[in-house]
Amino acid sequence: MNWRYFYIASVVALSYILFLSWNAEKEIKQEVAEATAIDLSRNQQVLPAGETEDLIEIQNSKLILKISPVTGKIWEARLKEHTYLNNDESLGVRLFGFDNATGFKFYLNSGFTSEDQNFEIVNVRPSSIELVSADGKINKNIALKDNDYELIIKDVWVGDLPVDLPTPYIAMYRTDGRALDARDNFFENSSYTGVAFNTPEEPYANNRLRSIDERIEYFQRGGWVAFIQKYFMAAILTPSDRVQALTALPPTSGSDTYVMGAISREVKASDLMSGVDHRVFLGPKIRSDLIGRASDLELTIDMGWFWFLAQPLMMLLSIINVFVGNWGVSIILLTVLVKLLLWPISAKGFSSMAKMRTAQPKLKEIQERYKDDRTKLGTEMMALYKKEGINPAGGCFPLFLQMPVFIAFFFCLRESVELRHESFFFWIQDLSAPDPFFILPVVFAALMYLTQQLNPQPPGMDPTQAQIMKFMPVMIAVIFVIMPAGLVLYSVANSAISLIQQRAMYKKYGASIYSGSGGG
Repeated sequence: MNWRYFYIASVVALSYILFLSWNAEKEIKQEVAEATAIDLSRNQQVLPAGETEDLIEIQNSKLILKISPVTGKIWEARLKEHTYLNNDESLGVRLFGFDNATGFKFYLNSGFTSEDQNFEIVNVRPSSIELVSADGKINKNIALKDNDYELIIKDVWVGDLPVDLPTPYIAMYRTDGRALDARDNFFENSSYTGVAFNTPEEPYANNRLRSIDERIEYFQRGGWVAFIQKYFMAAILTPSDRVQALTALPPTSGSDTYVMGAISREVKASDLMSGVDHRVFLGPKIRSDLIGRASDLELTIDMGWFWFLAQPLMMLLSIINVFVGNWGVSIILLTVLVKLLLWPISAKGFSSMAKMRTAQPKLKEIQERYKDDRTKLGTEMMALYKKEGINPAGGCFPLFLQMPVFIAFFFCLRESVELRHESFFFWIQDLSAPDPFFILPVVFAALMYLTQQLNPQPPGMDPTQAQIMKFMPVMIAVIFVIMPAGLVLYSVANSAISLIQQRAMYKKYGASIYSGSGGG
């Protein structure tokens, strides 16, 4: 028995068991956190400062809002169709909310900047609430649109107008920190979280909260201000019929709360008396949906450096899924389509590697003959390349051309809420989360190893470098352990198709398969 291989196998098996235990422990922590949230929801959390009555709940088929009948603030917004955990019993993800344990808070308020008001309830319906201020000057109506992620807040001044007209505003208030109900994994936390503006000069201007150390302000008609997190966002969509200041403010002295909102300018008395409407979007970042809501709103989906490739890839993926009905299968079919489109480029690379492999015996002979004369070695090798029609960089250049597609696909799959909690088959029940049993990373490592055996070892490669390349499949597999299963599934499909294509090209050019030593 070769004890070296036994030792390696034991280390791999132990590592796999430890990874499984770590993953199971993480799942248990999420379930405990969810159970705590459910318990707090059923047994009302301690209300934030200034609130003396229980929050009033209104809802439609998409959203549940909890509103203070005292201050008119929206203290909680929960999405019905996007749950925290991947099960039917889980509560929906919160966009607005507060956590007494950590002091985190994220809420929305609107009204007039002249003074704060205490309210009383006028009327409550399933999807709307009407409030009136204690002094009778202000009426507030908060209503959810039917079967939609939008709400309309209407603030009306019903009392006598003061000499200095009050200024209507709407704003979101948030402390810094991780979003409520965000999953605890690397890719969840690495996505952009912060405030973004849409302006005529900059369709998408963004800042992380901690970078806001002074007032940010844009005066304009239309546009939007949003707080963005992975998969979801809260956005104030401003109208184009009046000038507004879109603004973000750092915490004031003694406060830890950032303010992001819109303040109306050039408001007439008739506007105040008839009412000022505020439009708010609270929901998932689905490109096809955002495009129709406001100009450039789809830019809140971070598609990375190669967005011009990622956006059409996501459109194609969505179209395929309409017919297939399974996002995992759609990823595989889109991978096949992309590989077919890139086949002319891939074929050149594979043919170059095939020719290189058939020339390996001659290359080794030249290396052995001129091992003490590097100048002559280089001359003879170039002569052989010219004679055999080999481009030494031919196998690498097509790979570089395909890298933008891979990076675009990476961002496409990483940021797509459509894949969240979507299953593939068998053990893959969430394409946006890592493979729970690490099977896909292992399959990818195996495919990468087989590909290495096909690839000819570059002439003159350092032996140490050659040994390191042999461990590349394991290193990549370890990285893929923390990546979303959808992305790893794409990589597995891409590698499998490439392997089939490469074998076909080798057969065409008569290159031996898996003979001799493979290279990196």
